[in-house]
Amino acid sequence: METSIELVKKDLKLVGKNVAFVEKWDWDYQDAHEFQKAALELVRQNPKLSIFIFCSHPHCLTLGRGLQKSKDPSFASLIDFDPRLRERLDIPLYDIKRGGGLTFHYPGQWVLYPIVNLNRANLDVYKVMNYVLELTTWVLKENFGIDDLSYKEKFLGLWHKDKKLASIGLAVSHFVTYHGMALNLLFDEKMKKSLEIVNPCGLPGSTYVELESITPHGEIFKTFHHAFKEKLLQSPLLN
Repeated sequence: METSIELVKKDLKLVGKNVAFVEKWDWDYQDAHEFQKAALELVRQNPKLSIFIFCSHPHCLTLGRGLQKSKDPSFASLIDFDPRLRERLDIPLYDIKRGGGLTFHYPGQWVLYPIVNLNRANLDVYKVMNYVLELTTWVLKENFGIDDLSYKEKFLGLWHKDKKLASIGLAVSHFVTYHGMALNLLFDEKMKKSLEIVNPCGLPGSTYVELESITPHGEIFKTFHHAFKEKLLQSPLLN
């Protein structure tokens, strides 16, 4: 019987000496989460290796182990998740081991999970998040002409003006990162209705926007994915 690490290796596509990509779309969230844990162990055993998982998930919500609120008074307006809302949801909700509160996934969302050894190149979790957000910002500006993007806000993520375009949150185990960023690319009516019930990251569902509503560009998903991969190969994350 194959081990989980052997199964992970089957899906790895080497794009450099110590860099591998994994690409899976509409991937069951729990299956992807188990894959992340096996990939994390593989990187722990091979510290020079970095694995970047690109995927999307069926409709679901994930709830982190941290409160969405902060002692900082500027975060006082954030809304914690009410457990009683579980009964009103018609999509799965998974409890996971990362910081932060509630996040959401759907097929029109592009997800990146960087499995990276922080001991390499003097990285830390905030540097990894900033590199990912910086790369995303560059790709959106260069390929879609999107301006008014910011990510150095008190509410972590990628923002277009006053709307949130992407959420990000990493966890670390044995100095290796997992979890990652979710970028909203396409409009989804089912997801919109679910966001009317819950408050992802403590923010009203109306705070969130997708790239499709900002730009008339045709092949949004394909264009963004290809451009991001190309830019990632030039990133400090891999140097």
